[in-house]
Amino acid sequence: MIFSRKKTLNGTKLMEPLDDFDHRLLRLLSLDARQTGKELSEKVGLSPAACLRRVQRLREIGAIQKEIAVLAPEVTGSTVTLLAMLEMVRGQPERNARAREKLLTLPEVKKLYHVTGKADLVLTIECASMEAYAAFTERHFYAEEIKGFDTIVVLRSYDPMAGD
Repeated sequence: MIFSRKKTLNGTKLMEPLDDFDHRLLRLLSLDARQTGKELSEKVGLSPAACLRRVQRLREIGAIQKEIAVLAPEVTGSTVTLLAMLEMVRGQPERNARAREKLLTLPEVKKLYHVTGKADLVLTIECASMEAYAAFTERHFYAEEIKGFDTIVVLRSYDPMAGD
């Protein structure tokens, strides 16, 4: 059984179990968070009201952290997805933290991971073209905090949550 942490009014944390219905709802919502209570109820076998109560509870306990919109590349102008692996200069934790925070503000950076291994950071980046990515790297990856970087170009993306 999987548990979720919940903060109480006095700040202590309680453990709250997630049952099979909760897991099924979470999976369905991870595919499309805009599903109605009726749509969810048809897929999990609970009433629409029960589904909506459970979804609200899942939000309250933090099992659902946020709901986002996935934008079409035609709208954003992003047609190239890349993974950039950055190696940061050692011994500069404050400067590296500032560099990380700056990278997070850039619209091209869709995700940033702090990782182990040769690279310190892995970024998912979306750009309109390879030329736009080259310009992006010149603007942002030649900072003093960045020792070097490698790039992987994504040829095709598969999303197991979407059934790809």
